[in-house]
Amino acid sequence: MDQPFRFLSRRIVLGLVAGALLSPGPSPLSARAENAIEVAGLFTGAVTQGNWDPPGFAAFQKMAKTYGFKSSYVEHATYEKAPAILRQLAARGVKMIICQSSGYSAAILEVAKEFPQTQFVLYSYAASTGGLKNYTAWSVNWDEYGYVTGALAAASSANKHIAIISGEEIPSAKRTHEFTTRGAKAVVPDIQVDKVFTGSFTDIAKAKEIATGVILRGADVLLPSADLADAGIQQAAEEEKKLTIGAYMDQSKQFPGAIITSTVLNFDKAYDQMGQMMKAGTLGGQIFQMDLANDGWTLARPFQHVAPEVETQVFGVIGKLAKGEIKLEN
Repeated sequence: MDQPFRFLSRRIVLGLVAGALLSPGPSPLSARAENAIEVAGLFTGAVTQGNWDPPGFAAFQKMAKTYGFKSSYVEHATYEKAPAILRQLAARGVKMIICQSSGYSAAILEVAKEFPQTQFVLYSYAASTGGLKNYTAWSVNWDEYGYVTGALAAASSANKHIAIISGEEIPSAKRTHEFTTRGAKAVVPDIQVDKVFTGSFTDIAKAKEIATGVILRGADVLLPSADLADAGIQQAAEEEKKLTIGAYMDQSKQFPGAIITSTVLNFDKAYDQMGQMMKAGTLGGQIFQMDLANDGWTLARPFQHVAPEVETQVFGVIGKLAKGEIKLEN
């Protein structure tokens, strides 16, 4: 069982501010050899809530167990506090620190050079590792992701009006917005695409309010991209009898009246590769793409609430992307 790190403010436990370390008690991992490699994970939210951190955390746990690592993690690690958290973990001897969000990239670039003996790993999106040999990334192809979900939404929209609702303006979200629009217009050239940032990955109420607003403006398919706050978007779609998708994991049972399909990211594959390479000592500043061609992600089947030809059309797009027949260039 992994040990969560907690950081204290002067008055209350925030789980974010560098400070006194609280331990929940002995872990089964403590019985392992004292020289076991220690790894840690940083997560933007709670590892038991939402649709982004839980599947990543499950893959992190599986990786640690498979490769015999001693492991710990930090929940609610804000981007602002990330440099301090990374420094504390590296200074105490953690050998591999995995950050599950592209929003951590700036912090890694800042801190990694100070701790050359620690391997820093990012899962989500990275354009560059800055030439650092101790910074490696598993980068989801958000261009493909956006293009496919945009095509899916456009093909499913009766109103020719869709909306993508994201949390904070991090690099992966900005790219997703761009390629969502491209994918939607490739299917329905005159489609209207509303692109909105809520400013939060955790504010479910705000996300629901924004989602209700875009529905009132005519959007009938909503694409959630706000992690924990996605629930507000999906709730609005279900209550207003509109359509949406599950994000990052199969969420069809949570919102059965509204979800067409879910994007399913292959967290297990990425995290297993991280563990394997850490064990072998072969991490070295690379960027590994997680895309349709290498089983980095896919869509759950069968689709619901849409005509069968929508699924056929969308998987046709997926097939062409995987084969390189559709070129997504900046």
